Amino acid sequence: ENPDDDALLRSAADVYLKMGMTDEYEAAMNKVIAKDPNNPGLYFNLGVGAANAGNAEKALGYYKKALEIDPNYAGANLNIAALMLGQDKEIIEQMNSLGNTKADNKKYEELKDKRLQLYKDAIPYLEKATSGETPNIEAVRTLYNIHVQLGNDEEAKAYKTKLDAMQG
Repeated sequence: ENPDDDALLRSAADVYLKMGMTDEYEAAMNKVIAKDPNNPGLYFNLGVGAANAGNAEKALGYYKKALEIDPNYAGANLNIAALMLGQDKEIIEQMNSLGNTKADNKKYEELKDKRLQLYKDAIPYLEKATSGETPNIEAVRTLYNIHVQLGNDEEAKAYKTKLDAMQG
């Protein structure tokens, strides 16, 4: 009866998401986006839905679309960093599976460099996610840990101070 009612479309999308019906969820959200294409929260929600469905590449695209609209959208920045840092576990597993041969040592160093680059790439997104009035404590903690890993002592100290202040 009300095919253009935003509230109904969003409710339908929420039901689809909760039921794991990702294609239907995306279709309903696209109808909502068509009415409000400059709302970064809608793209963020699509990103969350895609990430929950296991489609990291699609989620990344939606998060980046949210950032095109609002570069300071904390949730999108945080989730992009989380997707990036999610690759860390796989890299560590690869590193741990290597032996002690010359080839393995070379591969280990390549993976180590890849891991450090991953950290460097995530920093700008985490910094934006922590720049608002109420920074995410986990993002601050992650920035502290990344700077420790990278040997950025001054930055690590600054984030440690911020983290301590947030923890009281």
